[in-house]
Amino acid sequence: MSKLCSVRLAHAVALVACLAALASGARADVGKGTIEISFSATSTLHDFEGNVPAVAFAIEPGPSGAWGGDVEVPVAAIDTGIDRRDQNLRAWLDAAQYPRIRGRFRDVDPERARASRVLPFLLRICNVERPVQATVSHWQQDDRTARFDAEFDVLLHDYSLEAPSVLFVHVDDRVHVTVHVTLERT
Repeated sequence: MSKLCSVRLAHAVALVACLAALASGARADVGKGTIEISFSATSTLHDFEGNVPAVAFAIEPGPSGAWGGDVEVPVAAIDTGIDRRDQNLRAWLDAAQYPRIRGRFRDVDPERARASRVLPFLLRICNVERPVQATVSHWQQDDRTARFDAEFDVLLHDYSLEAPSVLFVHVDDRVHVTVHVTLERT
């Protein structure tokens, strides 16, 4: 085997081993994960943005090096910077009945996600769950940490939600979501 092939193979094995170890956050001696979420949407009046502060999550090892886990985002944590809009958003999402937006990740191969730049998962908003294909970018990794961004669009009608409308102001059906992911080995 050539030196270049050996180096590539060693890198691939180290990457998979590191991500498998980082991703198995269910074991306290391995690691933890956090996400920070931002989103943007447009309306006939103006564009607006929002965010969710860091949310911790656990990832469990799955079969053959794959991993899975659930990320639960409290609807009450969504912040657009305008209290009245935040209150309306929580009411619109029926936060009393559905207090969390949930992402379910199953059988994720970290190396495949990095190489293909695609991270599939199921997204549940209110009582509707749909498959999502997030685009992975800005992958950074060292011996203890892996970081990357994942971006995707949410079409509100896919979740049986009607885009908000007040008087002559209408919000677009598409919301763009960016998630900053950090996995750390402890």
